[in-house]
Amino acid sequence: MTTKIALAVCLLTGLGLLFIGARFLLDPEVAMRAYGINVDTGGDLSFHRIKGIRDLFSGLLLVLLVCTGQRRALGISLLAATVVPLGDLLIVWNKSDQLQLLIPHLSAVLICIITGPLLLVRKRKIPVVVRKPAQIIHSAASHAETVTEATIYPGDKTPWHYHTLFAETFELLDGSLQVGKSGHYYQLKKGDRITIDICEQHSFYNNTGVNCRVRTVIQPGNLRFEQAGQVLNGLANDGLTNKRGIPKRLTDLALFLYLNDSKLVGMAKMAAPLFAFLVWRGRKCGRLNTLIDRYCSSPFA
Repeated sequence: MTTKIALAVCLLTGLGLLFIGARFLLDPEVAMRAYGINVDTGGDLSFHRIKGIRDLFSGLLLVLLVCTGQRRALGISLLAATVVPLGDLLIVWNKSDQLQLLIPHLSAVLICIITGPLLLVRKRKIPVVVRKPAQIIHSAASHAETVTEATIYPGDKTPWHYHTLFAETFELLDGSLQVGKSGHYYQLKKGDRITIDICEQHSFYNNTGVNCRVRTVIQPGNLRFEQAGQVLNGLANDGLTNKRGIPKRLTDLALFLYLNDSKLVGMAKMAAPLFAFLVWRGRKCGRLNTLIDRYCSSPFA
């Protein structure tokens, strides 16, 4: 969580620097006053533009390092860049003692000296739990319905979603599982069953500290649903999912939702256009076939 907050601060800082840099290029006089000094340059705005280019570069560097996940390089860059806001602070302090003009530069110094080390701290490696693959009891390749049995591990959780191609019935074989259905929550125990109709919103969450075992019946059967479970299990065993069993890579998540016929609801629905693009790109560049070939026991259909 600390790393995520640090990355968010860096992203916002980078975007802020892009704005400041653009303002120095487009409206130098206003940018200079916001910086904290007011110097008569006789109409020569060369140094304003130099600063604008410097800030554009700094902002672009931060944004790119965040977006590419270069956590260590980002931390080193922030620590090295401390000299920039520190120099700005001393320059403005020498020209003015107004606190409101010093605060932005002081804040930038603090961001560098606090966030930089946080990004350099080596994250404790969490051992990967080897997940048992879901058993396909009946496959849609030879039956009218898909029947699987799978282990749901502590913390595994899905967002609210629905399916347009099939209905689901969950039966608890062992343990306990929280299932959301049409806005209500049900804590299923061993032997309990619950059916989710086509297009009915639902979710599940293993909110206990122990594994639970679930039999899932899909009507009508769906080969892609079967493949989605195998892909998710394989990604988890390769350390490519988070502690809630969700794929870390957005493209992998989008492809899993595509295979699983999962349609997100609520605020998450806003990501639908992005996921549609990622699915298109993932299919075109071969990522979908790679996942199928690596993790599925049957060919993609």
